Amino acid sequence: MMLCMSIAVVKGQDFSVMSDGQGHNGEYIVIVVVSTKKNPAKEAENLVKEYAVRGVMFRGVAPYKEHPGQKPLISDPAVEQVKGKELQAFWREKLYLNYAILQPQSLSVMKNKQTKMYETTARLTINKELLIKWLEDNGIIQGFSNLW
Repeated sequence: MMLCMSIAVVKGQDFSVMSDGQGHNGEYIVIVVVSTKKNPAKEAENLVKEYAVRGVMFRGVAPYKEHPGQKPLISDPAVEQVKGKELQAFWREKLYLNYAILQPQSLSVMKNKQTKMYETTARLTINKELLIKWLEDNGIIQGFSNLW
């Protein structure tokens, strides 16, 4: 599958998160592509879930085909430094797994012969509302209730 996308680099991983529609209750349907030097094998499902949530939180979701993009849930890059302790726990304890659902039979790992990188692709549903609630409850972002 050849996709045209913008790529970001986090922890040595290239990844892209693109919109593939809207789910129920404001869920995001996304396609995520993660490029790695090593075959992710058993970790492929966790890998795409982590980067899908990472993209929704910090980069937003790129438009794709007829689907519009979405702004990141955390618009201020300084939040990652200020709330580092909470966010490190979120990734270390794999809490992101609670917010990403892999669509059946969408996970694919292929080796790109030109770049010699493994490209892991999947379609996921991201529960944006629950993720926002976690971010608010942990003081990472402010909800509307805090404005009054």
